[in-house]
Amino acid sequence: MTSEDLYAKARDLDALAADVETCVDVAWGVPRTPEWDCANANDVRGALDQWRSAARTSAGNLREEASRVRGEAGRAAQREQDARDAQNTVPR
Repeated sequence: MTSEDLYAKARDLDALAADVETCVDVAWGVPRTPEWDCANANDVRGALDQWRSAARTSAGNLREEASRVRGEAGRAAQREQDARDAQNTVPR
């Protein structure tokens, strides 16, 4: 992959992380409203707390992968630049 492809992949991973991090937030908030006072409300709240925590952990893992890919992209960009420099220094 080119450095451009790798940077795009890192951006996509960051965008996915942002979506994953907040995917449970709306559902998480609903059972905390007064209208949601029912017999199993605490069970639902507890389950949603776990799902929200899992989503945030997954988002963190995606951001770590994006950072790793970004570093790989930087190294690829340097190799690409080195190849261009070597090509420009070859006598003709």
